[in-house]
Amino acid sequence: MTASSVIVFVGRWARHLLACGVLAMPATFAARANASQPPAAESGDPVVRVKAAYLYKFAGYVEWPPAVFASDKSPIVIGVIGNDDLEEILSHMIVGKTANGRPLVTRRLEADGPLQGVHMLFVGVMDARTLQAIGDAVRDKPVLVVSDAEQERALDSMISFDLVDHHLRFDVALKPVASSGLELRALMLTAARRVARGDP
Repeated sequence: MTASSVIVFVGRWARHLLACGVLAMPATFAARANASQPPAAESGDPVVRVKAAYLYKFAGYVEWPPAVFASDKSPIVIGVIGNDDLEEILSHMIVGKTANGRPLVTRRLEADGPLQGVHMLFVGVMDARTLQAIGDAVRDKPVLVVSDAEQERALDSMISFDLVDHHLRFDVALKPVASSGLELRALMLTAARRVARGDP
């Protein structure tokens, strides 16, 4: 994909969010992000950049139980498994940013490693057995689990990304959210393509 087509792709996505009136980003988001990031964070699949931007915005639309944070200044930790490019892009994107008054940090995790201390978890492409193990480890815990649509059943993810007509959309599953103790703000549900209130 050429540089010009990347700009068009991200630009269309930004206009979609602005049209929804939620999770809105300034029209100059893409240009500012590219200007502030080193070359290593500029390369790669533009869809990965859009996913990273969504993860950053999601953090401002989730309410975690106060007890999961050690103090009022504790950061929101976004863990990433199985997609190092996304973690790198997101780590640059959130420098100096906050959500709900808390700083944001990323953590690159291994599929077979400990998952404690994360508040949001993005899971990349994994085999079904690994997805099941990760899902079991975070199920009913206050962790916002995000994945691609093909993995949502095995992982029991709360938010799943899907590429539809060259646009990245996301769906929300409220059943795992309810058992986690998290609360999603209405604006996030409004922006979702689909909200499942029971079993998918």
